[in-house]
Order: sequence, then C-alpha cells, then structure tokens
Amino acid sequence: MKVVTILRLVFATMVLFYLTILYPYFGNSISSEEQQIEFIENLSSSANSNNNSIDTNSSPQVVDLNNTSEHILPAPPAEELRTHHHCLNSDFVPKASKAVWTMLNDNMAYTRGAVKMGRGVKTHTQTPIDLVVMELQSKPLSDALWKELKAVGFMRCTVESIPAPEKTRHDLKEKFAVLHVWAMTVYETVLFIDADTFVQNSLDDLINTDLKAKGKTIGVTKDIRGGKWVETFNSGVLLLHPDRQEHDRLIELLRSGIQFEFIMSDQGFLNEVYAKDWHEIGFLNNANLALYRFQREFWDQHKLEDINIIHYTMQKPWKCQSKGPYGPICDVWINAP
Repeated sequence: MKVVTILRLVFATMVLFYLTILYPYFGNSISSEEQQIEFIENLSSSANSNNNSIDTNSSPQVVDLNNTSEHILPAPPAEELRTHHHCLNSDFVPKASKAVWTMLNDNMAYTRGAVKMGRGVKTHTQTPIDLVVMELQSKPLSDALWKELKAVGFMRCTVESIPAPEKTRHDLKEKFAVLHVWAMTVYETVLFIDADTFVQNSLDDLINTDLKAKGKTIGVTKDIRGGKWVETFNSGVLLLHPDRQEHDRLIELLRSGIQFEFIMSDQGFLNEVYAKDWHEIGFLNNANLALYRFQREFWDQHKLEDINIIHYTMQKPWKCQSKGPYGPICDVWINAP
C-alpha cells in the first residue's frame, strides 16, 4: 500500500515537472492539447507498469563498498593535469608526492653524471619519489641517452626555455629553466640536484624537511668562493615546495630588470631573491669539492662515508682521476655502479 502511495506521488511530481519545466522547451513538438493529454497518459501508464513490476518482498540492494573496482575514479584529463606542471610531453605521469629533479641539455657527459646520481638516490632513499630529468624542448636528448636514463628510473619532462637577461654569462643562459620547478605543483616537495653530484647516502631526512615549518622558502647550503666562505648559497642542491604564485613572482622579477650577479646565472638571481629567505640544509647534503681544496680542515672534520651528496664543482666527476688532487673523492664516483 505504501508503495502505491509513493508511486502516485512520483506520478504527480512527473506531471508537475512536465508542466513547469519540459513544456516550455517542448512547446513546438507537443503543441496541441491532444498531444499534451497523450503525453500525460503515457506517463501514467508507465508509472502503473512500474508498480506492477515491483516485488515488495525483495530485499533492498546492498552496494559492496569493498569492491573497489566499481569505485575507481577515472584519471583527470591531460589538460587538467597540465595545470599543475609545465611538462610539454604527454608521457609525463607523476606517481609520488615528492621528486628528485635534475636538468640536462645535449651534453652527453652530464647524462653519465645523472645516471650515477639517480642510481644512488634509488639505492639509498626509502621515501617514495619520482626521478625526473628536465630537458629543453630546443635541445632534446637522444633516444640512446634516454634509454640509459629510463633504465635507472628517470621520467622525462620537456620544457620551454626561459629567456635569460642579456648580461647573463652566455654558456649559462639555459640554466634559468630551473624556475619551471616552482610551477610543478603536482608535487608537494622537489629536490633539485645538479648532475655533477653523487648521492651515496639516504636523502630521506632532507626530502622530508618541511620548509614552511621553518619559515623559509628554499633549502640550500652556504657557498665558498675564492677559497673563502661567503654569505651567499650554492643552489646545486635546492629543496623547495612548488607554488604557482611563487613561480609567477620569480618570472616577473626576472623580467623586471632586477640586478644580480649575472656571471652566476640562475644562482646569482636566486641569491638576490632569497637573500634572507633560505634554510641551511648542511654540508653533508652539498659537500662542495671546493671545500676539500680550500677549507681542508673543515672537510676533514667529517667522515667521507657520512656525506650524503658530494658536489664535484672543482672537477667534474667524469673527468676525475684517482691520482689527481681530489683522488679519494674521485674514487667514490669512479667506483660507483
């Protein structure tokens, strides 16, 4: 009896819906009074038919929420995903919330460095991360180089070049593409590492650093220039939380005519912008080879095996020799798989 009452209410609602909503739109197709009456009668017969087919003794349908196959949401459209990163290639599919990035151009030697660096990250770091190589659309890497990089676990992110100020050192103008990383909001945290580095220990503590809790925008370490400590930082290891507004601010500043140490390219620019807004990540996370040469006493205060990231600034690791001035440090890279 209750079911019949409910169906009558449903029928009345359908009629009201037709008269107030559908009719104004279908006036041309259901124009005569006879057609309108026929339309309503069809609704009535449909309701009666449904009433006759209802089994009032049947149990209500139960949805199994544990059956996840019925509740998997489709992946967001590619164009929607693109709003969270600047990668031009459609095969860039982020998997983790944190990532280690590096940037390569068409210099094959740096690819060798990236391969060993990436292998070190994967070997020692437990935090789920994406390994990403950012390549310039104007200087794509060869298929042969990508075969080596993908074997380690690197994903490709192809980006457009970011025009550098005219005064920038010519061979470092491409480096401003690093600013794209701030727009990669598909990630919670990005650790950008130069390809002339080697990772020999875990990066878990570093990549899980909450810069916001420390009241800083980036994580870097103090630099050495001319054999002496300076108040600026080295951006060869750069920790950040991507933020689209911050990215836009950086691009606007770059185009504003801001003055900085142009010979240092992107590092000079970032030092000008974040002069008092950086967190010290420590020597062990960016052991600059210049310290081995000019501040040896400081370097020797740390065990070589305790260093997480060695930064081969004075001599690129692929040019290192065991019998050279950086022998023991070169051996770390030479002997690494």
